[in-house]
Amino acid sequence: MLFGERLRAARQRAGLTQLQVAQSLGLSASAYCGYETGKRQPDLSRLRRLSLLLRVSVDELLGLHAAPAPRLPELSSSESEGLSLYRSLDAHGQRLVRLVLNEELARIGTNSAPAQAMVSFRISEQPAAAGFGVYLGPDAFRIVTVPRDALPRGASFGVPVSGDSMEPAYHDGDILIVSESLPSPGDVGVFVMDGMGYVKVCGHGELLSLNPAYAPIPMTEGIRPCGKVIGTLDPRLSDMC
Repeated sequence: MLFGERLRAARQRAGLTQLQVAQSLGLSASAYCGYETGKRQPDLSRLRRLSLLLRVSVDELLGLHAAPAPRLPELSSSESEGLSLYRSLDAHGQRLVRLVLNEELARIGTNSAPAQAMVSFRISEQPAAAGFGVYLGPDAFRIVTVPRDALPRGASFGVPVSGDSMEPAYHDGDILIVSESLPSPGDVGVFVMDGMGYVKVCGHGELLSLNPAYAPIPMTEGIRPCGKVIGTLDPRLSDMC
């Protein structure tokens, strides 16, 4: 499979249109289309942003160390209809559908599922803005108990997202899982500037948004990185006490 085919498949799995991805990269629709048709190749910076936006690794997009795709059974007519309806929803609607599916799977498997190891996890009571900044202090955390498997390796704390500047990858209300590793250029990180918390893409001398409606924020000496975003927490788990 060529790069353009892998990119198209990843975009479709993410439920995004070519125009949505193009706008997030600051490209025209025709320029992005060139990536999927093989007429153009993204530079390293845009490749990293594609990886974040589509929630796939750069290695997967490049076809490195990729496991062969399993052969999937053919869909029935009702399954095909359901998939078509799912793809017609916006990102918010698709997230709700996935939540319902997870709830039903949990209900069906309650009696047979093995007990999971539980761990404590800190979640900030104050959000990091995917917008223009809100206060993010060091002492306002609540503790939740979540399954160990729900947290990727290196998870240190959680921070809610406020705003829409990181859409379509992250949405208002999402709980970001943050590691103590400092973000490198191309990584999504949590930053504090003048007492205000931000979630942004670390650029070269600036903080970047995925939503093209937001301009870059110049990085000054007062900006302090708090950690690297390594995932999102299932919203059902964030409500556990």
